[in-house]
Amino acid sequence: MLNAGRETSSPGTELSENQAKTEKERLIGELQLITEERNDLRDRLRFLTERSMKNRPHFRPNPYYEDLERMEEAVMSILHNLEMENTEIHENNHKLKKEITFSR
Repeated sequence: MLNAGRETSSPGTELSENQAKTEKERLIGELQLITEERNDLRDRLRFLTERSMKNRPHFRPNPYYEDLERMEEAVMSILHNLEMENTEIHENNHKLKKEITFSR
């Protein structure tokens, strides 16, 4: 009597190949999104636990931020060296022009 109003699912319902393929693709897409979200949350947790309370940003951390910082330091070092070399070459050029002018 209690089960009189309930409908039972028929055991013989099978999905066609197209429906099964569509369902499989949908589930794979969902799994990829969940995996990306899990990885993002894991990166955020790692970032927050490695940093002190003062240094926590108020924005979503980028897991590649530290790599970018190191690359920026390397590029800035190269830029500084080039600027120093340029200044030195400019000074030598200026001295040579003075010597040329003086010898004429």
